[in-house]
Amino acid sequence: MKAELQKLFAEGDYILNEAKSKFYLYKEEQADASCGCCNAVKKYLDAYERFLFEGLSPSENYHVLLHTISQRDDGFRKFTERIYEVKCFADESKKEGVKFFLYPDEIDDALKTAKEIRDYIAEKVGLEIDSDTVKSDSSFMAL
Repeated sequence: MKAELQKLFAEGDYILNEAKSKFYLYKEEQADASCGCCNAVKKYLDAYERFLFEGLSPSENYHVLLHTISQRDDGFRKFTERIYEVKCFADESKKEGVKFFLYPDEIDDALKTAKEIRDYIAEKVGLEIDSDTVKSDSSFMAL
């Protein structure tokens, strides 16, 4: 199972790093970046769901997924509102396309949320946190 979790984390990290690049280097691709940030969070959530509920088919419904995870981990509830915000940005970006725009603080918050969720889940499932993969120590959120 650990290999499967590592694979999901690697996929999430790749997607998140790509989203950061699009947010900061290719500002016209904010819609894609926002969706990428949400997709990365989903990869980490899928990993946590598989860890907590081995053998359960992954849920595509965010509400069900967050509720299910929160039933086993009360501490995870602190992320629920922030996850919905990231998902809301992604949903809005799909509707708006190239007109979609986030302010720098919203971008930082979305990326920070994804990183905090990643680190929280990595610790819970017993994976090492690779500090070189996803950084957030500056407003540029080092690539």
